[in-house]
Amino acid sequence: MSIDALQNAAHKGDGAACLQLAMAWMTGEGVPAQDTGKGRHWLELAAKNGKLEAKRFLGLIYLRGMDVVPDYQKALEYLADAAGKQDHEAAWYLASFLGGTRNDCYDAERAISWLKAAAEGGIPRAQCHFAYCLQRGVLIEQDDVAAVELFARAAGNGDPGAMLALAEYFETGFMLPKDLNRAGGLARLAAQGGWKVADEYAVSLGNGPGDPRPDINGLLPQAGEISRSHQGQVPKLETEALSWKPRVFLMRNFLNAFECAEVANAAYQHLMPSFVVSVDGELAENQVRTSHEVRLRHGLRNIVLHTIEQRMAVWSHHPLENAELPLVLHYENSQSFEQHYDYFIPEKFVMGEGPLEWGGQRVATQLIYLNEAFEGGETRFDLADLVVEPERGMCMLFYNLSPDGNVDPLTRHTGVGVSSGEKWLLSRWIREIPFDSPAKEIKRDRYRQ
Repeated sequence: MSIDALQNAAHKGDGAACLQLAMAWMTGEGVPAQDTGKGRHWLELAAKNGKLEAKRFLGLIYLRGMDVVPDYQKALEYLADAAGKQDHEAAWYLASFLGGTRNDCYDAERAISWLKAAAEGGIPRAQCHFAYCLQRGVLIEQDDVAAVELFARAAGNGDPGAMLALAEYFETGFMLPKDLNRAGGLARLAAQGGWKVADEYAVSLGNGPGDPRPDINGLLPQAGEISRSHQGQVPKLETEALSWKPRVFLMRNFLNAFECAEVANAAYQHLMPSFVVSVDGELAENQVRTSHEVRLRHGLRNIVLHTIEQRMAVWSHHPLENAELPLVLHYENSQSFEQHYDYFIPEKFVMGEGPLEWGGQRVATQLIYLNEAFEGGETRFDLADLVVEPERGMCMLFYNLSPDGNVDPLTRHTGVGVSSGEKWLLSRWIREIPFDSPAKEIKRDRYRQ
Protein backbone atom coordinates (compact mmCIF):
# COMPACT_ATOMS: atom_id res chain seq x y z
CA MET A 1 0.00 0.00 0.00
CA SER A 2 1.31 3.48 -0.89
CA ILE A 3 2.00 6.10 1.77
CA ASP A 4 -1.01 8.12 0.58
CA ALA A 5 -3.26 5.10 0.86
CA LEU A 6 -1.87 4.30 4.32
CA GLN A 7 -2.50 7.86 5.48
CA ASN A 8 -6.10 7.75 4.22
CA ALA A 9 -6.72 4.47 6.02
CA ALA A 10 -4.95 5.68 9.16
CA HIS A 11 -7.00 8.86 9.32
CA LYS A 12 -10.12 6.66 9.25
CA GLY A 13 -8.93 4.83 12.37
CA ASP A 14 -7.37 1.73 10.78
CA GLY A 15 -4.96 0.55 13.51
CA ALA A 16 -2.95 -1.64 11.15
CA ALA A 17 -2.45 1.29 8.76
CA CYS A 18 -1.39 3.53 11.67
CA LEU A 19 1.19 0.94 12.67
CA GLN A 20 2.55 0.57 9.13
CA LEU A 21 2.74 4.34 8.76
CA ALA A 22 4.56 4.61 12.11
CA MET A 23 7.16 2.05 11.04
CA ALA A 24 7.68 3.89 7.75
CA TRP A 25 8.44 7.17 9.52
CA MET A 26 10.55 5.42 12.17
CA THR A 27 12.74 3.67 9.60
CA GLY A 28 12.60 6.25 6.80
CA GLU A 29 11.43 3.60 4.31
CA GLY A 30 8.91 4.79 1.73
CA VAL A 31 8.78 8.34 3.11
CA PRO A 32 10.79 11.47 2.18
CA ALA A 33 12.98 11.21 5.31
CA GLN A 34 13.07 9.51 8.68
CA ASP A 35 11.01 11.36 11.30
CA THR A 36 10.75 9.64 14.68
CA GLY A 37 8.39 12.31 15.99
CA LYS A 38 5.84 11.47 13.28
CA GLY A 39 6.53 7.80 13.90
CA ARG A 40 5.60 8.17 17.59
CA HIS A 41 2.46 10.10 16.63
CA TRP A 42 1.21 7.24 14.47
CA LEU A 43 2.31 4.66 17.03
CA GLU A 44 0.16 6.40 19.63
CA LEU A 45 -2.82 6.35 17.27
CA ALA A 46 -2.18 2.67 16.53
CA ALA A 47 -2.04 1.98 20.27
CA LYS A 48 -5.35 3.80 20.81
CA ASN A 49 -6.80 1.56 18.11
CA GLY A 50 -5.77 -1.55 20.03
CA LYS A 51 -2.52 -2.58 18.33
CA LEU A 52 -0.49 -4.36 21.01
CA GLU A 53 2.69 -4.15 18.95
CA ALA A 54 2.39 -0.34 18.94
CA LYS A 55 2.01 -0.29 22.74
CA ARG A 56 5.09 -2.49 23.09
CA PHE A 57 7.13 -0.25 20.78
CA LEU A 58 6.04 2.87 22.66
CA GLY A 59 6.94 1.21 25.94
CA LEU A 60 10.45 0.54 24.68
CA ILE A 61 10.82 4.05 23.26
CA TYR A 62 10.03 5.67 26.60
CA LEU A 63 11.92 3.03 28.56
CA ARG A 64 15.18 3.45 26.66
CA GLY A 65 14.88 7.13 25.77
CA MET A 66 14.95 6.55 22.00
CA ASP A 67 14.93 10.16 20.71
CA VAL A 68 12.82 11.16 23.72
CA VAL A 69 13.47 11.87 27.38
CA PRO A 70 12.96 8.55 29.24
CA ASP A 71 9.57 8.39 30.91
CA TYR A 72 9.39 5.23 33.00
CA GLN A 73 5.78 5.68 34.07
CA LYS A 74 4.64 5.96 30.46
CA ALA A 75 6.81 2.97 29.56
CA LEU A 76 5.28 0.87 32.33
CA GLU A 77 1.75 1.85 31.35
CA TYR A 78 2.24 0.87 27.71
CA LEU A 79 4.10 -2.37 28.48
CA ALA A 80 1.73 -3.46 31.23
CA ASP A 81 -1.27 -2.80 28.99
CA ALA A 82 0.20 -4.92 26.18
CA ALA A 83 1.45 -7.64 28.53
CA GLY A 84 -1.95 -7.87 30.21
CA LYS A 85 -3.46 -8.62 26.80
CA GLN A 86 -1.10 -11.59 26.25
CA ASP A 87 1.71 -9.81 24.41
CA HIS A 88 4.44 -12.08 25.79
CA GLU A 89 7.28 -10.00 24.36
CA ALA A 90 5.95 -6.96 26.23
CA ALA A 91 5.83 -9.12 29.37
CA TRP A 92 9.53 -9.94 28.87
CA TYR A 93 10.52 -6.27 28.61
CA LEU A 94 8.32 -5.39 31.57
CA ALA A 95 9.88 -8.12 33.73
CA SER A 96 13.40 -7.06 32.76
CA PHE A 97 12.73 -3.46 33.76
CA LEU A 98 10.88 -4.18 37.00
CA GLY A 99 13.50 -6.68 38.13
CA GLY A 100 16.55 -4.85 36.83
CA THR A 101 16.04 -1.20 37.60
CA ARG A 102 17.55 0.53 40.62
CA ASN A 103 14.94 3.29 40.84
CA ASP A 104 11.56 3.40 42.56
CA CYS A 105 10.02 1.21 39.86
CA TYR A 106 11.81 -1.90 41.15
CA ASP A 107 9.18 -4.56 41.94
CA ALA A 108 10.52 -8.08 42.49
CA GLU A 109 7.11 -9.75 42.83
CA ARG A 110 5.71 -8.32 39.60
CA ALA A 111 9.03 -8.91 37.81
CA ILE A 112 9.14 -12.65 38.46
CA SER A 113 5.42 -12.97 37.67
CA TRP A 114 5.79 -11.29 34.27
CA LEU A 115 9.02 -13.18 33.58
CA LYS A 116 7.25 -16.48 34.19
CA ALA A 117 4.39 -15.41 31.92
CA ALA A 118 6.81 -14.48 29.13
CA ALA A 119 8.68 -17.77 29.54
CA GLU A 120 5.47 -19.79 29.41
CA GLY A 121 4.47 -17.70 26.39
CA GLY A 122 7.49 -19.02 24.49
CA ILE A 123 9.93 -16.07 24.58
CA PRO A 124 13.40 -17.75 24.53
CA ARG A 125 15.18 -14.87 26.34
CA ALA A 126 12.56 -14.97 29.09
CA GLN A 127 12.94 -18.74 29.37
CA CYS A 128 16.70 -18.31 29.76
CA HIS A 129 16.41 -15.64 32.47
CA PHE A 130 13.69 -17.52 34.34
CA ALA A 131 15.97 -20.58 34.28
CA TYR A 132 18.74 -18.39 35.73
CA CYS A 133 16.41 -17.33 38.56
CA LEU A 134 15.66 -21.00 39.27
CA GLN A 135 19.37 -21.84 39.14
CA ARG A 136 20.39 -19.07 41.55
CA GLY A 137 17.28 -18.85 43.69
CA VAL A 138 16.70 -15.27 42.57
CA LEU A 139 13.18 -13.98 43.41
CA ILE A 140 12.00 -17.61 43.46
CA GLU A 141 12.85 -20.87 45.20
CA GLN A 142 15.95 -22.57 43.78
CA ASP A 143 15.28 -25.65 41.67
CA ASP A 144 18.32 -27.09 39.84
CA VAL A 145 16.39 -29.67 37.83
CA ALA A 146 13.77 -27.18 36.60
CA ALA A 147 16.58 -24.73 35.76
CA VAL A 148 18.40 -27.19 33.49
CA GLU A 149 15.14 -28.25 31.84
CA LEU A 150 14.22 -24.64 31.09
CA PHE A 151 17.72 -23.76 29.88
CA ALA A 152 17.41 -26.72 27.50
CA ARG A 153 14.03 -25.50 26.24
CA ALA A 154 15.40 -21.98 25.69
CA ALA A 155 18.50 -23.34 23.91
CA GLY A 156 16.29 -25.49 21.68
CA ASN A 157 14.36 -22.34 20.83
CA GLY A 158 17.59 -20.67 19.73
CA ASP A 159 18.67 -18.60 22.76
CA PRO A 160 22.49 -18.26 22.76
CA GLY A 161 22.70 -17.42 26.46
CA ALA A 162 20.91 -20.65 27.38
CA MET A 163 23.34 -22.54 25.15
CA LEU A 164 26.24 -21.14 27.18
CA ALA A 165 24.54 -22.02 30.45
CA LEU A 166 24.08 -25.62 29.28
CA ALA A 167 27.68 -25.70 28.04
CA GLU A 168 28.84 -24.94 31.58
CA TYR A 169 26.72 -27.74 33.00
CA PHE A 170 28.33 -30.18 30.56
CA GLU A 171 31.80 -28.74 31.20
CA THR A 172 31.59 -29.07 34.99
CA GLY A 173 29.57 -32.29 35.10
CA PHE A 174 27.09 -30.69 37.51
CA MET A 175 23.46 -31.81 36.98
CA LEU A 176 24.51 -33.26 33.59
CA PRO A 177 27.14 -35.86 32.63
CA LYS A 178 30.53 -34.27 31.95
CA ASP A 179 30.87 -33.95 28.17
CA LEU A 180 33.34 -31.43 26.76
CA ASN A 181 32.31 -32.19 23.18
CA ARG A 182 28.72 -31.19 23.80
CA ALA A 183 29.84 -28.23 25.91
CA GLY A 184 32.07 -27.00 23.09
CA GLY A 185 29.35 -27.56 20.50
CA LEU A 186 26.83 -25.52 22.46
CA ALA A 187 29.31 -22.68 23.00
CA ARG A 188 30.15 -22.75 19.29
CA LEU A 189 26.46 -22.48 18.39
CA ALA A 190 26.14 -19.49 20.72
CA ALA A 191 29.13 -17.85 19.02
CA GLN A 192 27.69 -18.55 15.57
CA GLY A 193 24.49 -16.90 16.77
CA GLY A 194 26.46 -13.68 17.27
CA TRP A 195 26.81 -13.93 21.05
CA LYS A 196 29.81 -11.88 22.18
CA VAL A 197 32.65 -13.64 24.09
CA ALA A 198 31.07 -17.05 23.39
CA ASP A 199 33.66 -17.74 20.68
CA GLU A 200 36.63 -17.74 23.05
CA TYR A 201 34.75 -19.97 25.50
CA ALA A 202 34.10 -22.39 22.64
CA VAL A 203 37.80 -22.41 21.76
CA SER A 204 38.71 -23.09 25.40
CA LEU A 205 36.47 -26.16 25.23
CA GLY A 206 38.06 -27.44 22.03
CA ASN A 207 35.73 -26.05 19.36
CA GLY A 208 37.55 -23.65 17.03
CA PRO A 209 36.13 -20.99 14.70
CA GLY A 210 36.47 -23.26 11.66
CA ASP A 211 34.46 -26.12 13.12
CA PRO A 212 31.24 -26.98 11.25
CA ARG A 213 27.92 -25.88 12.70
CA PRO A 214 26.73 -28.58 15.12
CA ASP A 215 23.17 -29.91 15.32
CA ILE A 216 21.42 -28.48 18.37
CA ASN A 217 19.27 -31.59 18.77
CA GLY A 218 22.33 -33.74 19.35
CA LEU A 219 23.66 -31.36 22.01
CA LEU A 220 20.65 -30.87 24.27
CA PRO A 221 20.18 -33.03 27.39
CA GLN A 222 18.34 -36.25 26.74
CA ALA A 223 15.69 -37.91 28.91
CA GLY A 224 17.18 -39.12 32.17
CA GLU A 225 20.43 -37.13 31.88
CA ILE A 226 19.41 -34.34 34.26
CA SER A 227 20.13 -35.52 37.79
CA ARG A 228 21.42 -34.21 41.10
CA SER A 229 23.58 -37.34 41.20
CA HIS A 230 25.93 -35.53 38.81
CA GLN A 231 27.92 -33.58 41.40
CA GLY A 232 30.65 -32.33 39.07
CA GLN A 233 33.23 -29.70 39.99
CA VAL A 234 31.84 -26.18 39.84
CA PRO A 235 34.66 -23.56 40.10
CA LYS A 236 34.85 -22.17 43.62
CA LEU A 237 35.22 -18.53 44.58
CA GLU A 238 38.85 -17.72 45.38
CA THR A 239 39.80 -14.50 47.16
CA GLU A 240 43.24 -12.91 47.36
CA ALA A 241 44.56 -9.77 49.03
CA LEU A 242 46.85 -8.66 46.23
CA SER A 243 48.23 -5.49 47.83
CA TRP A 244 47.79 -3.34 50.92
CA LYS A 245 49.42 -0.19 49.48
CA PRO A 246 47.24 0.41 47.53
CA ARG A 247 44.48 -1.82 48.85
CA VAL A 248 43.71 -4.22 46.00
CA PHE A 249 41.73 -7.47 46.29
CA LEU A 250 40.72 -10.18 43.81
CA MET A 251 37.86 -12.66 43.71
CA ARG A 252 38.27 -15.31 41.03
CA ASN A 253 35.28 -17.10 39.45
CA PHE A 254 33.04 -14.22 40.56
CA LEU A 255 31.01 -14.63 37.33
CA ASN A 256 30.62 -17.70 35.16
CA ALA A 257 30.82 -17.71 31.35
CA PHE A 258 27.06 -17.30 30.98
CA GLU A 259 26.99 -14.20 33.23
CA CYS A 260 30.02 -12.65 31.49
CA ALA A 261 28.32 -13.07 28.13
CA GLU A 262 25.02 -11.67 29.43
CA VAL A 263 26.76 -8.45 30.50
CA ALA A 264 28.70 -8.05 27.23
CA ASN A 265 25.66 -8.69 25.08
CA ALA A 266 23.41 -6.37 27.08
CA ALA A 267 25.88 -3.61 26.23
CA TYR A 268 26.99 -4.52 22.70
CA GLN A 269 24.37 -2.72 20.60
CA HIS A 270 24.61 0.47 22.66
CA LEU A 271 28.38 1.07 22.69
CA MET A 272 29.61 4.63 22.13
CA PRO A 273 33.08 6.28 22.28
CA SER A 274 34.31 6.54 25.86
CA PHE A 275 34.40 9.81 27.76
CA VAL A 276 36.38 11.16 30.70
CA VAL A 277 35.55 13.93 33.16
CA SER A 278 37.40 17.13 32.22
CA VAL A 279 38.76 19.62 34.74
CA ASP A 280 35.55 21.67 34.59
CA GLY A 281 33.48 18.61 35.37
CA GLU A 282 32.02 18.11 31.91
CA LEU A 283 32.08 14.86 29.96
CA ALA A 284 34.50 15.02 27.06
CA GLU A 285 36.10 12.68 24.57
CA ASN A 286 39.76 12.27 25.42
CA GLN A 287 42.71 10.55 23.81
CA VAL A 288 43.68 9.23 27.25
CA ARG A 289 40.77 6.83 26.90
CA THR A 290 40.15 5.29 23.49
CA SER A 291 37.68 2.50 24.31
CA HIS A 292 33.94 2.26 23.66
CA GLU A 293 31.45 2.06 26.50
CA VAL A 294 27.84 1.99 27.61
CA ARG A 295 26.34 2.84 30.97
CA LEU A 296 23.90 0.11 32.07
CA ARG A 297 21.19 2.67 32.73
CA HIS A 298 17.58 1.96 33.55
CA GLY A 299 15.95 0.39 30.51
CA LEU A 300 19.09 -1.54 29.52
CA ARG A 301 19.24 -3.55 32.73
CA ASN A 302 17.57 -6.87 33.54
CA ILE A 303 17.25 -9.37 36.38
CA VAL A 304 20.59 -11.05 35.61
CA LEU A 305 22.50 -7.73 35.59
CA HIS A 306 20.78 -6.59 38.77
CA THR A 307 21.66 -9.86 40.51
CA ILE A 308 25.31 -9.48 39.50
CA GLU A 309 25.43 -5.93 40.84
CA GLN A 310 23.81 -7.00 44.12
CA ARG A 311 26.54 -9.61 44.48
CA MET A 312 29.18 -6.94 43.81
CA ALA A 313 27.63 -4.71 46.47
CA VAL A 314 27.76 -7.51 49.05
CA TRP A 315 31.46 -8.12 48.40
CA SER A 316 32.32 -4.40 48.47
CA HIS A 317 30.57 -3.92 51.85
CA HIS A 318 28.93 -0.78 50.46
CA PRO A 319 25.17 -0.45 49.82
CA LEU A 320 23.98 -1.00 46.25
CA GLU A 321 22.63 2.54 46.06
CA ASN A 322 26.06 4.05 46.75
CA ALA A 323 27.40 2.97 43.37
CA GLU A 324 27.10 4.69 40.03
CA LEU A 325 25.32 2.63 37.41
CA PRO A 326 27.88 0.12 36.05
CA LEU A 327 29.80 0.83 32.86
CA VAL A 328 30.68 -1.81 30.25
CA LEU A 329 33.92 -1.07 28.35
CA HIS A 330 35.12 -2.58 25.10
CA TYR A 331 38.76 -2.32 23.94
CA GLU A 332 40.31 -3.46 20.66
CA ASN A 333 42.97 -2.45 18.10
CA SER A 334 45.46 -0.91 20.58
CA GLN A 335 42.74 0.94 22.49
CA SER A 336 43.72 1.75 26.06
CA PHE A 337 43.02 3.89 29.11
CA GLU A 338 46.26 5.68 29.99
CA GLN A 339 47.42 6.65 33.49
CA HIS A 340 44.56 8.04 35.55
CA TYR A 341 42.90 8.14 38.95
CA ASP A 342 39.34 6.97 39.50
CA TYR A 343 38.83 9.52 42.27
CA PHE A 344 38.23 13.17 41.48
CA ILE A 345 41.44 15.11 42.12
CA PRO A 346 40.85 17.34 45.19
CA GLU A 347 42.73 20.34 43.75
CA LYS A 348 40.47 20.41 40.70
CA PHE A 349 37.01 19.59 42.06
CA VAL A 350 34.94 20.98 44.93
CA MET A 351 32.62 18.82 47.00
CA GLY A 352 29.00 19.45 46.06
CA GLU A 353 29.84 20.78 42.60
CA GLY A 354 30.41 19.25 39.13
CA PRO A 355 30.97 15.48 39.26
CA LEU A 356 31.00 15.72 43.08
CA GLU A 357 27.50 17.21 43.21
CA TRP A 358 25.95 13.84 44.01
CA GLY A 359 27.27 10.92 46.05
CA GLY A 360 30.57 12.45 47.05
CA GLN A 361 33.98 11.00 46.27
CA ARG A 362 34.59 7.66 44.54
CA VAL A 363 35.77 5.61 47.51
CA ALA A 364 36.29 2.31 45.69
CA THR A 365 36.32 0.71 42.24
CA GLN A 366 35.20 -2.74 41.13
CA LEU A 367 36.24 -4.24 37.78
CA ILE A 368 35.09 -7.54 36.31
CA TYR A 369 36.99 -9.00 33.37
CA LEU A 370 34.37 -10.48 31.05
CA ASN A 371 36.85 -12.34 28.83
CA GLU A 372 40.55 -13.15 28.63
CA ALA A 373 41.50 -14.25 25.10
CA PHE A 374 43.39 -11.13 24.04
CA GLU A 375 46.95 -9.82 24.09
CA GLY A 376 47.79 -6.94 26.42
CA GLY A 377 44.91 -5.38 28.30
CA GLU A 378 46.28 -5.87 31.83
CA THR A 379 45.57 -3.36 34.61
CA ARG A 380 48.78 -1.74 35.85
CA PHE A 381 49.14 0.27 39.06
CA ASP A 382 51.92 2.57 37.95
CA LEU A 383 53.24 3.70 41.33
CA ALA A 384 53.02 0.34 43.08
CA ASP A 385 54.82 -2.01 40.67
CA LEU A 386 51.62 -4.06 40.50
CA VAL A 387 50.10 -5.66 37.39
CA VAL A 388 46.79 -7.56 37.29
CA GLU A 389 46.46 -10.08 34.46
CA PRO A 390 42.86 -10.46 33.22
CA GLU A 391 40.98 -13.68 33.94
CA ARG A 392 37.44 -14.27 32.69
CA GLY A 393 34.94 -13.77 35.49
CA MET A 394 37.45 -12.31 37.96
CA CYS A 395 36.41 -9.29 40.02
CA MET A 396 38.95 -6.78 41.31
CA LEU A 397 38.16 -4.39 44.15
CA PHE A 398 40.47 -1.54 45.05
CA TYR A 399 40.02 1.42 47.38
CA ASN A 400 40.62 4.90 46.00
CA LEU A 401 40.87 6.29 49.53
CA SER A 402 43.43 5.42 52.19
CA PRO A 403 42.22 4.17 55.59
CA ASP A 404 42.51 7.76 56.90
CA GLY A 405 39.82 8.83 54.42
CA ASN A 406 42.02 10.80 52.04
CA VAL A 407 42.62 9.99 48.39
CA ASP A 408 45.35 7.43 47.69
CA PRO A 409 47.74 8.47 44.86
CA LEU A 410 49.05 4.88 44.73
CA THR A 411 45.81 3.92 42.97
CA ARG A 412 46.94 5.64 39.77
CA HIS A 413 46.53 2.95 37.14
CA THR A 414 46.59 2.21 33.42
CA GLY A 415 44.40 0.03 31.25
CA VAL A 416 47.21 -1.27 29.03
CA GLY A 417 46.47 -1.25 25.31
CA VAL A 418 45.03 -4.35 23.66
CA SER A 419 47.46 -5.48 20.97
CA SER A 420 45.24 -8.21 19.49
CA GLY A 421 41.73 -9.47 20.10
CA GLU A 422 39.12 -7.58 22.08
CA LYS A 423 38.67 -6.95 25.79
CA TRP A 424 35.36 -6.64 27.64
CA LEU A 425 35.25 -5.12 31.10
CA LEU A 426 32.56 -4.16 33.62
CA SER A 427 33.47 -1.16 35.78
CA ARG A 428 31.60 0.03 38.87
CA TRP A 429 32.47 3.10 40.95
CA ILE A 430 31.31 3.33 44.57
CA ARG A 431 30.59 6.68 46.21
CA GLU A 432 30.64 7.79 49.86
CA ILE A 433 26.88 8.15 50.16
CA PRO A 434 23.93 7.09 47.95
CA PHE A 435 24.62 8.32 44.42
CA ASP A 436 21.30 10.20 44.25
CA SER A 437 22.07 12.12 47.48
CA PRO A 438 23.48 15.68 47.32
CA ALA A 439 27.13 15.74 48.36
CA LYS A 440 26.69 19.06 50.14
CA GLU A 441 25.64 16.87 53.09
CA ILE A 442 29.30 15.81 53.40
CA LYS A 443 30.98 18.08 55.94
CA ARG A 444 34.28 18.68 54.15
CA ASP A 445 35.21 20.59 51.02
CA ARG A 446 38.19 18.60 49.82
CA TYR A 447 40.57 15.75 50.45
CA ARG A 448 44.31 15.80 50.83
CA GLN A 449 46.20 14.54 47.77
